[in-house]
Amino acid sequence: MHGDIFPDAMKLPVIASFAVLVFAAACGGAKKDADNPSNSEESSSDDGGGASATADIPAPADSTPPASKPAPGDDSSKKGATACGGFDIGDLASVLAQADCEVANPKAGDQKDLKDILEIRVAADSPRIAPGSTATITVTLKNKGKTDLPLDFVVDPEPRFDFELYTLKGIRVDKPAGSEPSLPPEVANAPQAEQKIARVKIAQQGTAKLTLKWSAVSYKWASKDRAKGALPGHGYPKEPAGPLKKGTYILRVITPLTGVFEGMDHEISQPRLQITVANMP
Repeated sequence: MHGDIFPDAMKLPVIASFAVLVFAAACGGAKKDADNPSNSEESSSDDGGGASATADIPAPADSTPPASKPAPGDDSSKKGATACGGFDIGDLASVLAQADCEVANPKAGDQKDLKDILEIRVAADSPRIAPGSTATITVTLKNKGKTDLPLDFVVDPEPRFDFELYTLKGIRVDKPAGSEPSLPPEVANAPQAEQKIARVKIAQQGTAKLTLKWSAVSYKWASKDRAKGALPGHGYPKEPAGPLKKGTYILRVITPLTGVFEGMDHEISQPRLQITVANMP
């Protein structure tokens, strides 16, 4: 009988020690798991297809675009193209058409002398153009000064650019024959669009470019029906009447540039180039 009791008495301390070890391991293990983010519930994957929360785990290098690059659909990279100034303004007309570029009207008679600051060049994509065809005319305004150059243009509500064609002797040849007809009453009596000023700033040694299309055609006054859709305040409309006669001409680009000091010939606001209308070889 003593042989049976003794073994059981010896087992009690062993069982108690084992229980203590199990309890300590369970407590210590649970604390270690809780402190390890990789074993927390927040970092566990969702087998049901839901998104995993990985706030403490760095994302793969290619999973999101860098902060310096715009996300898909973000047009912030185009902001430089639509600013009201800069070093290389590629589309002057589009910049001037922005409402953000409008400024308060300057004082009447306030003109700037830009003779030694503003350089204007006019060029055609070809020195010769066939009668009736269309040429691309590029006007480049360069700031030769040492500071930004602000230039003002009239808009109503958009900037308007046009052409006038003269012979080498100064006779205009693209104006329709006869007196200008009277506009329909609904156009003549309609309110005109308010004229505002749009300002663009060309950076030091920078340029602003304007690209226009010019057709080597003669003109006639438009029909009365078409005149009903004319813009109030812009005169009677005209329409092409046929190919222009062959010859060498002076083509003027009529711009809405304002607030600059210039002579009677408008050499700044109406830059020009010589162009030849002839059959192409």
